[in-house]
Amino acid sequence: MTDHPRIDTAAEAVADARIQAFGVVLTTASRLERLLGAVMERESGLSHAMFEVLLLLAAKPEGAPMGDLSRRLVLTSGGATRLIDRMIEAGLVRRDRSREDKRVQVVTLTDAGADKLVEAARRHVVELERHVFGVLPPDRAAAMVEGLDELGRHALEALPPLG
Repeated sequence: MTDHPRIDTAAEAVADARIQAFGVVLTTASRLERLLGAVMERESGLSHAMFEVLLLLAAKPEGAPMGDLSRRLVLTSGGATRLIDRMIEAGLVRRDRSREDKRVQVVTLTDAGADKLVEAARRHVVELERHVFGVLPPDRAAAMVEGLDELGRHALEALPPLG
């Protein structure tokens, strides 16, 4: 896939290996999100986005600014605000003004949020093992994660800020 053949017809677009490969990535991610997200929601009452917020905050005990959460989750500031508002209502996180800069809102994990994260993570790893890591041999799973992580870092750097 190193050469860059020109696409002049619809048939060539359909047959292009790069387009096919990216379609596999998107379709697989969508299917896994639907499958694993539904189980998480049913068993833990958390959306996958909420679970990701809890993971991010557990890694930053000092809290994370709303803007950082928005960028990491690839949400608009309004989308991030609505998500965090729901999580505050559920008692999973708190939002306070930064001590250093009163214009910045910092989100931190509550004890209830940490407990919910552990509960959800215990169930989630069972499903991950069942549908991802139990399907691929360890070397292929590791290579997949490494490649997707590299692509994710590149995309994060290349993305323009969301409004």
